[in-house]
Amino acid sequence: MLPIQMPRFLDIEASSLSNASYPIEIAWSDEKGNIESHLINPYAIEEWTDWDFYAEHKIHGLSRLLCRELGIHPEKMCDLISQSIKAGELIYADGGEFDENWIDVLYGAGSTLGYAQFIVIHSDTVMLPLLEQVEFDEATRLKLYERLKMKARKIVKAQHRAKVDVQYLIELWKLCFNLSRSRV
Repeated sequence: MLPIQMPRFLDIEASSLSNASYPIEIAWSDEKGNIESHLINPYAIEEWTDWDFYAEHKIHGLSRLLCRELGIHPEKMCDLISQSIKAGELIYADGGEFDENWIDVLYGAGSTLGYAQFIVIHSDTVMLPLLEQVEFDEATRLKLYERLKMKARKIVKAQHRAKVDVQYLIELWKLCFNLSRSRV
């Protein structure tokens, strides 16, 4: 039997959750679970001035200065992502509309096309169908999913950095996949 190809995952840390927010760190995985992660220089785009100091100090721990010093230009980020994630490819993220929006903001500022050619889909759409093979009752399945999320968080431990959150999604998918295979 051929091994199943692992879905690809993406996570973004942003300047805030406001309408003026923009991505400051992005990570994504390949089909083998290898993760690439980069900070983005917000000073490269004149309009990117939004900043949430609470998030800097209490959530992701990234300062604008650190992003300026270690971050890459949004144009280079778009090039790196587009080299890795092909046109039409699905990539899964747990931030839903936030992650979709931040990809749009990034590509609007850093790509000559003005948009990404890949598709960001909520990670639940790849996890929950696996659990349908294990648990038919929706309420029980959702409780099982919450327990698996907690187990994946214990495996990864840290959170709110893009690379760590992609690793969490990989671990969660493995838990869901392995459970679904054990019932086949």
